[in-house]
Amino acid sequence: MNLKITLISILFLNFFSVNAQITPTLLHNNPVNGIQYDDGMDMEIYNNEMYISVTTAGKIVKVNLSAPNSAVVDVVTGLTSPTGLKIIGNELYFLQRNNALEAPSTGKLSKINATLANPSVIDVYSGLMFPFEITANGTNVYVSETYLNGVGELDYMQISLINLSGTPSKTVLSNQFHSVDDFEIKDNFLYIIEWDNVTDKSRIFKLDVTSGTPGTPALYYTDTPDDYFYKGVIHNNYIYLNNDNTPSVVNRIDLNSGTPSTSAAVNGFDFNGNDVNVGEMVADGNNNLYFLCDYYDGSVTTYLLYKVNLNSLSTQDFAKAPKLILHPNPSSDFISFSNLENSAKYQIFSLDGKVIKKGNVNPNETINISHFTTGVYNVFLENQSFKFVKK
Repeated sequence: MNLKITLISILFLNFFSVNAQITPTLLHNNPVNGIQYDDGMDMEIYNNEMYISVTTAGKIVKVNLSAPNSAVVDVVTGLTSPTGLKIIGNELYFLQRNNALEAPSTGKLSKINATLANPSVIDVYSGLMFPFEITANGTNVYVSETYLNGVGELDYMQISLINLSGTPSKTVLSNQFHSVDDFEIKDNFLYIIEWDNVTDKSRIFKLDVTSGTPGTPALYYTDTPDDYFYKGVIHNNYIYLNNDNTPSVVNRIDLNSGTPSTSAAVNGFDFNGNDVNVGEMVADGNNNLYFLCDYYDGSVTTYLLYKVNLNSLSTQDFAKAPKLILHPNPSSDFISFSNLENSAKYQIFSLDGKVIKKGNVNPNETINISHFTTGVYNVFLENQSFKFVKK
């Protein structure tokens, strides 16, 4: 559920050294065969193949990861809005959902055998309320369910456990969420990404699912101003998060840290010189991270599959430096950066992603913005992103 909101405020990302930059490689420039806007796409890896749920087309496709732009193969078709993919053993589990108003409680957890060329769909559990996301831990499958009010507006969402041992059964673990955008599991804790409509913030909650009984989620992390995220993936001891900024940056949080904070991990997403939106993410067993992105040119949406290897992103690369501060903000004439120690490249983008100005800025030097149109702009300075208001 991609809930994007823009605020006029400044974003600070923790600094990481130039040596720690990871730029993704474009692996496929059409992994869903030209499908347009699709709310509900998910990804999962099995046997070096990427499975993608194409929700609006009612099917699951796959591409081979061994070569760029490999053929897109239909795995199973004729599904009802498939989403939420998860491999358990050699089986691919996924969700199906009907119209949330016309048939609200007809959602299903289904599966196929991923080793077969023409697998049959087996329905595992029925009666889900417009399910959206899925994760798993052994035979425990966790799903998010959506509840709407009488006029079709989102009322609340809940996390439910489906135990696959014996006859599958469902237990509601928590129904205290306004909007569950994504969730991951590590060490018997669910990390739940929620957008809060009251505070206009993205938040991460932790829910202890050790007992398999209802519990109370604990707030783990709240976004910094204008650092909205809505998708995440846990790999090793980090949770990687997308965001709504331009240019796109993937941040990460060290889950072993006593005080959670984000640091930039991946940047440089580019498609023919244009920035892209980062959506779903998934990791494999070889320390690779994959990103399903999209680029909209004003009329056509192009979906893109990117890959990075995280081996070069070691903890020691993230040496802290004094935090850069953009000022004044708002400004009518110029902007500058406090704590800038060396000459740095910068780019200034309008909110629609166009490059307005770029160049180099030295310590204590100002950047002239007096000729800019009044509005909000993004600045990308080396490895950090900022927003400022031109008065």
